[in-house]
Amino acid sequence: MNGLDVRFADHLRASGWLDGAPGVVIGVSGGLDSMTLLHLLRGAFPGLPLHAAHVDHRMRDGSDADAAWVADICARWDVSCQVHTAAAPVTSEDEGRRLRYRFFEEVRQGLGGGAVAMTAHTADDQAETVLFRAARGSGVRGLAGIRPRRDPSVVRPLLPFWRRELEAHATEHGVPFREDPTNRDVRWTRNRLRREILPALADAVPGAARALAALAETSHLHAIALDELLDARIEAVAAGSGSAAAETLSLDRNALCAQSDPVLALVMRRAAARLGGETGRAATVALVRFVRESPSGRSVHVGGGVVVERHLDELLIRRGGHASRPVDPPRPPPRALEIEAQGGGEAVFAPGDGRKAPVRVAWGPSATRGFPHIARIPCDHVPFPLVLRAWEPGDRVEMPYGRKKVKKLLLEGRIPAHRREHFPVLTDAAGTLLWLPGVIDPVTAAEVPPGSRVCCVEVSFEHES
Repeated sequence: MNGLDVRFADHLRASGWLDGAPGVVIGVSGGLDSMTLLHLLRGAFPGLPLHAAHVDHRMRDGSDADAAWVADICARWDVSCQVHTAAAPVTSEDEGRRLRYRFFEEVRQGLGGGAVAMTAHTADDQAETVLFRAARGSGVRGLAGIRPRRDPSVVRPLLPFWRRELEAHATEHGVPFREDPTNRDVRWTRNRLRREILPALADAVPGAARALAALAETSHLHAIALDELLDARIEAVAAGSGSAAAETLSLDRNALCAQSDPVLALVMRRAAARLGGETGRAATVALVRFVRESPSGRSVHVGGGVVVERHLDELLIRRGGHASRPVDPPRPPPRALEIEAQGGGEAVFAPGDGRKAPVRVAWGPSATRGFPHIARIPCDHVPFPLVLRAWEPGDRVEMPYGRKKVKKLLLEGRIPAHRREHFPVLTDAAGTLLWLPGVIDPVTAAEVPPGSRVCCVEVSFEHES
């Protein structure tokens, strides 16, 4: 056995993840990382039942051949294999990730629920994730990156190891694998990070990848310490009437208001999270304002089914219930839908105002579903991924006569006030606004250069269906 064999086996035994586990479910794409993980497990734990789980995302022609290839290798290696084929082509990285983990859990439950699921994330994936989250302004929890244990049933045993170590092992032992051609397409965010941005960063800052992976561990420790400090602060301002079942948390409003705004924001965010609340940045700012300014008897939803109520000098945080409408109620942050330069299919966009908008992505000269709003985007001339999101203050559209604010366009388009706040816009990867459904179409069919590959994005709103 070479060094990777020994270190992998030692790491897995030291983790205790396999203690008492009747088997392992491995997410196997057929690529280098997952095939090497499967090979290492077979060598280090020959008596352990292994079950491969492969997802065909239908994102490209030939993906079914990959599924058949994985099943064939598993049969030759005496490893059971289950394949799931997506009902429709997956259109984004997030959608594919959710589909995979859902399938892994289905396989795990089908084996009795005691098996451990494993994914083949490496230290390279960690560095890419930290860089991506830093670019999006994540806090310490986001910068903690990929955790070795996603939840009690999903672990990542290759996280301490670099891809070059896996490549050396695969070469030495003749581990078969298939390279997905979409992994070379830099229009995908992860591929661009891996193939262009990280190498450029490493040239400018030697050792950048290792530093990013180390930052994940440092941030994880900081997040743990921050939670402990915030929990202690919550106990210090507790009013003492929370339920034993942890369905409610009562806090002294006067003690809270004595805190600075940054501390108050973190305390309220942590208190809500303890009950399952989900507060983004905008909602947290509004929640601080609610604590300081809202009159007694008012309440507000903070996301995740959690309600914050003010009763004189007491703030009650609880699960469920109905909230009154505050003077300036915090809303969950608008959700964005990424559209990559591959695949197609359907999804649902929830801009943040309670409405749902079915979205369909297709490739070709025209759309076929007949949705009310259609944008035809020449993908050879527009940087991907596209992003469908709620408009933001300051958004502008390039018009033939100059730039114009989205806010003014919505007013001129007579969009009702209740729909304006989270009205969707489509941008390219650079943030250039391409489309306001039903208001303006900067890219029309007539403007698509001949021979261009066209992405058709169709949107419908609930009131139109």
